[in-house]
Amino acid sequence: MLGRCVLASLLPTLAACGLTDKLGSEPLPAPIVAPAQISASGLRAYLDTMDGLASPDPARQADVFYEVEREYTRAPTTASTLRYAVARVTPGHPASSPQEGKRLLETLLATPERMTQEERVFAAVLLHETNTRLKLEAENRRLLATLDDRGRSQANSDKRVQAQLEENARLRRQLAEAQQKLDAIKEIERSIIERSPTPPGSRDANPSETQSSSTSR
Repeated sequence: MLGRCVLASLLPTLAACGLTDKLGSEPLPAPIVAPAQISASGLRAYLDTMDGLASPDPARQADVFYEVEREYTRAPTTASTLRYAVARVTPGHPASSPQEGKRLLETLLATPERMTQEERVFAAVLLHETNTRLKLEAENRRLLATLDDRGRSQANSDKRVQAQLEENARLRRQLAEAQQKLDAIKEIERSIIERSPTPPGSRDANPSETQSSSTSR
Protein backbone atom coordinates (compact mmCIF):
# COMPACT_ATOMS: atom_id res chain seq x y z
CA MET A 1 0.00 0.00 0.00
CA LEU A 2 0.99 3.63 -0.52
CA GLY A 3 1.40 4.39 3.18
CA ARG A 4 3.71 1.44 3.76
CA CYS A 5 5.80 2.43 0.75
CA VAL A 6 6.21 5.95 2.14
CA LEU A 7 7.05 4.52 5.54
CA ALA A 8 9.73 2.31 4.03
CA SER A 9 11.30 5.32 2.36
CA LEU A 10 11.23 7.25 5.63
CA LEU A 11 12.78 4.62 7.90
CA PRO A 12 16.45 5.45 7.21
CA THR A 13 15.78 9.14 7.88
CA LEU A 14 13.73 8.49 10.97
CA ALA A 15 16.36 6.15 12.37
CA ALA A 16 19.05 8.77 11.81
CA CYS A 17 17.12 11.30 13.87
CA GLY A 18 17.78 9.45 17.09
CA LEU A 19 14.29 8.18 17.71
CA THR A 20 15.60 5.33 19.82
CA ASP A 21 16.51 7.90 22.50
CA LYS A 22 12.82 8.03 23.42
CA LEU A 23 13.00 4.52 24.72
CA GLY A 24 15.27 5.56 27.57
CA SER A 25 17.12 2.70 29.16
CA GLU A 26 14.59 0.03 28.26
CA PRO A 27 16.24 -2.85 26.38
CA LEU A 28 15.27 -3.38 22.77
CA PRO A 29 14.40 -6.95 21.86
CA ALA A 30 15.16 -6.25 18.21
CA PRO A 31 17.13 -3.01 17.70
CA ILE A 32 16.83 -3.08 13.92
CA VAL A 33 13.05 -3.44 13.95
CA ALA A 34 12.41 -0.99 16.81
CA PRO A 35 12.62 2.24 14.74
CA ALA A 36 10.06 0.88 12.31
CA GLN A 37 7.73 0.02 15.18
CA ILE A 38 8.06 3.47 16.69
CA SER A 39 7.56 5.20 13.33
CA ALA A 40 4.55 3.10 12.45
CA SER A 41 2.83 3.95 15.73
CA GLY A 42 3.65 7.66 15.44
CA LEU A 43 2.57 8.00 11.80
CA ARG A 44 -0.19 5.40 11.65
CA ALA A 45 -3.06 7.90 11.19
CA TYR A 46 -1.28 9.65 8.30
CA LEU A 47 -0.33 6.40 6.59
CA ASP A 48 -3.87 5.08 6.92
CA THR A 49 -5.13 8.27 5.30
CA MET A 50 -2.78 7.81 2.37
CA ASP A 51 -3.80 4.17 1.98
CA GLY A 52 -7.48 5.04 2.04
CA LEU A 53 -7.14 7.79 -0.55
CA ALA A 54 -5.03 5.50 -2.77
CA SER A 55 -7.83 2.93 -2.81
CA PRO A 56 -9.33 2.10 -6.23
CA ASP A 57 -12.78 2.39 -4.64
CA PRO A 58 -14.14 5.94 -5.18
CA ALA A 59 -16.60 5.53 -2.31
CA ARG A 60 -13.83 4.75 0.16
CA GLN A 61 -11.79 7.68 -1.14
CA ALA A 62 -14.74 10.01 -0.61
CA ASP A 63 -15.39 8.67 2.91
CA VAL A 64 -11.75 9.02 3.98
CA PHE A 65 -11.41 12.55 2.65
CA TYR A 66 -14.73 13.61 4.16
CA GLU A 67 -13.61 12.39 7.58
CA VAL A 68 -10.22 14.11 7.31
CA GLU A 69 -11.70 17.37 6.08
CA ARG A 70 -14.39 17.38 8.78
CA GLU A 71 -11.81 16.83 11.52
CA TYR A 72 -9.60 19.61 10.15
CA THR A 73 -12.52 22.05 9.80
CA ARG A 74 -13.87 21.31 13.27
CA ALA A 75 -10.53 21.48 15.12
CA PRO A 76 -7.48 22.53 13.06
CA THR A 77 -4.88 21.13 15.42
CA THR A 78 -1.34 20.32 14.33
CA ALA A 79 -2.23 16.64 13.88
CA SER A 80 -5.47 17.28 11.98
CA THR A 81 -3.76 19.91 9.80
CA LEU A 82 -0.94 17.51 8.94
CA ARG A 83 -3.44 14.78 8.16
CA TYR A 84 -5.39 17.17 5.94
CA ALA A 85 -2.16 18.21 4.20
CA VAL A 86 -1.36 14.54 3.63
CA ALA A 87 -4.79 14.07 2.07
CA ARG A 88 -4.26 17.05 -0.20
CA VAL A 89 -0.87 16.00 -1.52
CA THR A 90 -1.83 12.35 -2.01
CA PRO A 91 -2.45 11.85 -5.74
CA GLY A 92 -5.11 9.72 -7.38
CA HIS A 93 -8.33 11.02 -5.81
CA PRO A 94 -10.69 13.86 -6.83
CA ALA A 95 -9.85 16.13 -3.88
CA SER A 96 -6.10 15.98 -4.45
CA SER A 97 -4.57 19.47 -4.49
CA PRO A 98 -0.78 19.50 -4.24
CA GLN A 99 -0.64 23.30 -4.19
CA GLU A 100 -2.92 23.48 -1.14
CA GLY A 101 -1.09 20.60 0.53
CA LYS A 102 2.24 22.31 -0.09
CA ARG A 103 0.97 25.49 1.56
CA LEU A 104 -0.21 23.58 4.63
CA LEU A 105 3.06 21.66 4.95
CA GLU A 106 5.09 24.86 4.71
CA THR A 107 2.91 26.41 7.41
CA LEU A 108 3.42 23.42 9.69
CA LEU A 109 7.17 23.34 9.16
CA ALA A 110 7.37 27.04 9.97
CA THR A 111 6.66 26.04 13.61
CA PRO A 112 8.39 22.65 13.89
CA GLU A 113 8.29 22.69 17.69
CA ARG A 114 4.58 21.86 17.53
CA MET A 115 5.25 18.53 15.86
CA THR A 116 6.92 15.34 17.02
CA GLN A 117 10.23 14.32 15.48
CA GLU A 118 8.49 11.74 13.29
CA GLU A 119 5.94 14.30 12.10
CA ARG A 120 8.65 16.83 11.23
CA VAL A 121 10.59 14.34 9.15
CA PHE A 122 7.40 13.04 7.56
CA ALA A 123 6.20 16.57 6.67
CA ALA A 124 9.64 17.53 5.29
CA VAL A 125 9.77 14.46 3.06
CA LEU A 126 6.21 15.05 1.83
CA LEU A 127 7.00 18.68 1.05
CA HIS A 128 10.08 17.68 -0.91
CA GLU A 129 8.13 15.08 -2.89
CA THR A 130 5.31 17.56 -3.52
CA ASN A 131 7.70 20.22 -4.79
CA THR A 132 9.27 17.68 -7.13
CA ARG A 133 5.85 16.63 -8.38
CA LEU A 134 4.76 20.23 -8.98
CA LYS A 135 7.97 20.97 -10.91
CA LEU A 136 7.43 17.92 -13.10
CA GLU A 137 3.82 18.87 -13.75
CA ALA A 138 4.87 22.42 -14.67
CA GLU A 139 7.51 21.06 -17.03
CA ASN A 140 4.94 18.74 -18.62
CA ARG A 141 2.57 21.68 -19.15
CA ARG A 142 5.37 23.71 -20.71
CA LEU A 143 6.27 20.89 -23.07
CA LEU A 144 2.63 20.36 -24.03
CA ALA A 145 2.23 24.09 -24.68
CA THR A 146 5.36 24.03 -26.86
CA LEU A 147 4.01 21.09 -28.82
CA ASP A 148 0.66 22.83 -29.24
CA ASP A 149 2.36 25.99 -30.50
CA ARG A 150 4.42 24.00 -32.96
CA GLY A 151 1.34 22.09 -34.05
CA ARG A 152 -0.56 25.33 -34.68
CA SER A 153 2.40 26.82 -36.54
CA GLN A 154 2.67 23.70 -38.67
CA ALA A 155 -1.07 23.77 -39.32
CA ASN A 156 -0.88 27.43 -40.36
CA SER A 157 2.09 26.63 -42.58
CA ASP A 158 0.22 23.73 -44.14
CA LYS A 159 -2.76 26.01 -44.77
CA ARG A 160 -0.53 28.57 -46.47
CA VAL A 161 1.06 25.89 -48.64
CA GLN A 162 -2.36 24.49 -49.53
CA ALA A 163 -3.64 27.98 -50.39
CA GLN A 164 -0.60 28.58 -52.60
CA LEU A 165 -1.11 25.26 -54.36
CA GLU A 166 -4.75 26.08 -54.98
CA GLU A 167 -3.82 29.53 -56.33
CA ASN A 168 -1.23 27.99 -58.66
CA ALA A 169 -3.80 25.50 -59.91
CA ARG A 170 -6.28 28.32 -60.56
CA LEU A 171 -3.70 30.32 -62.51
CA ARG A 172 -2.81 27.25 -64.56
CA ARG A 173 -6.47 26.74 -65.42
CA GLN A 174 -6.82 30.36 -66.48
CA LEU A 175 -3.69 30.11 -68.59
CA ALA A 176 -4.96 26.96 -70.27
CA GLU A 177 -8.31 28.61 -71.01
CA ALA A 178 -6.57 31.70 -72.46
CA GLN A 179 -4.35 29.48 -74.60
CA GLN A 180 -7.40 27.62 -75.90
CA LYS A 181 -9.07 30.90 -76.86
CA LEU A 182 -5.91 32.12 -78.56
CA ASP A 183 -5.59 28.86 -80.50
CA ALA A 184 -9.23 29.15 -81.54
CA ILE A 185 -8.70 32.70 -82.83
CA LYS A 186 -5.62 31.61 -84.80
CA GLU A 187 -7.59 28.72 -86.29
CA ILE A 188 -10.36 31.09 -87.37
CA GLU A 189 -7.86 33.45 -89.01
CA ARG A 190 -6.20 30.56 -90.82
CA SER A 191 -9.55 29.34 -92.10
CA ILE A 192 -10.44 32.79 -93.41
CA ILE A 193 -7.13 33.11 -95.21
CA GLU A 194 -7.44 29.68 -96.79
CA ARG A 195 -10.99 30.41 -98.10
CA SER A 196 -10.02 33.79 -99.64
CA PRO A 197 -9.89 33.56 -103.61
CA THR A 198 -7.31 36.34 -103.95
CA PRO A 199 -4.25 36.23 -101.80
CA PRO A 200 -3.73 39.34 -99.75
CA GLY A 201 -1.41 41.85 -101.50
CA SER A 202 -2.24 40.83 -105.08
CA ARG A 203 -5.28 43.11 -105.10
CA ASP A 204 -3.00 46.17 -105.02
CA ALA A 205 -1.48 45.24 -108.39
CA ASN A 206 -4.77 44.68 -110.27
CA PRO A 207 -5.82 48.36 -110.64
CA SER A 208 -2.57 49.33 -112.41
CA GLU A 209 -2.76 46.38 -114.73
CA THR A 210 -6.31 47.26 -115.62
CA GLN A 211 -5.37 50.89 -116.24
CA SER A 212 -2.52 49.88 -118.57
CA SER A 213 -4.86 47.71 -120.59
CA SER A 214 -7.31 50.56 -120.99
CA THR A 215 -4.60 52.98 -122.08
CA SER A 216 -3.25 50.64 -124.76
CA ARG A 217 -6.68 50.40 -126.24
